[in-house]
Amino acid sequence: MNATRPLMLGVVGDGGTGKTTLARGVLRILGDNGVTPICLDDYHRYNRAERLALGLTDSNPAANDLGLMAEHLATLRAGGTILKPAYDHRNGVLRSPEKVAATGLVIAYGMFTLTPPGLDSLFDLTVYLDPDDDLRHTWRFTRDTSERGYAAEQVLALRPANDDAAARYIVGQRRQASLVVRFHTPGEPGEDADTMPQAVDVLLRRAPSSVALEPFLAFVEQRALPHIQIDREIIDEDGQASIRIRIDAQLDQSSYKALLGVLWPPAPGTPALPLTQIGLPGSGTHRSRSLALVQVIVASLLIRAPRA
Repeated sequence: MNATRPLMLGVVGDGGTGKTTLARGVLRILGDNGVTPICLDDYHRYNRAERLALGLTDSNPAANDLGLMAEHLATLRAGGTILKPAYDHRNGVLRSPEKVAATGLVIAYGMFTLTPPGLDSLFDLTVYLDPDDDLRHTWRFTRDTSERGYAAEQVLALRPANDDAAARYIVGQRRQASLVVRFHTPGEPGEDADTMPQAVDVLLRRAPSSVALEPFLAFVEQRALPHIQIDREIIDEDGQASIRIRIDAQLDQSSYKALLGVLWPPAPGTPALPLTQIGLPGSGTHRSRSLALVQVIVASLLIRAPRA
């Protein structure tokens, strides 16, 4: 790989699906040095009041400058510097642009990461986050009311329009992703999804991903660990051949530590896992083993990505 050409991770999903949480975990694992996180919500064309006046949700491509976003991501891929717009989610206003330079790894996360034609070719790894609907609604409600200044009734009123926009404009990007991550809760409807342990399915769709994780996959199959299973040769709902990693919400501490040891073995130049800083959902303080494993899987794939 050219020394000025960074690795690039693309994360995509609807609002409230955990994009920031995944990016934050990968950043903590790999370290602040040499990692450039880019929140693609910064490419909103309008502030919150303007969107409401226009009848647009932020999940609508028309509310985002996707042309500028694609241009900037291509510049970063080439190792360049951009003058990126900025959006303040706390009060829904546009801020002054900021200069951003590419480093060894660029993490781009947003709702339209793979929407512009051909943009998927810029990334070394792409992840689509696809939690079940109840969990997605809970996460978005909690985030928007606690972090973004929305009243509860506003979030509920916008939900149908957001769901419609997601179905029309966001879900179609899933077929381009090299990994699909699906969190779900095994509890009954009405239980607090924010604090319940979560199960997760990870679909590996591209050969480089499955090859890089083969030692991990083989370890799980050979050890027959409880609460995790590997299903090979799955045809997923997008018609793609996949390997599915299924992690139960009841994953025990012993199995969790063994899996981390295989995913992230000690090696020269590889940072130690910051165990107290991963697996933390954005809206809570409880630690999720399934989330931590997803964050480590993604970080592991990045450091093993082929460098041309």
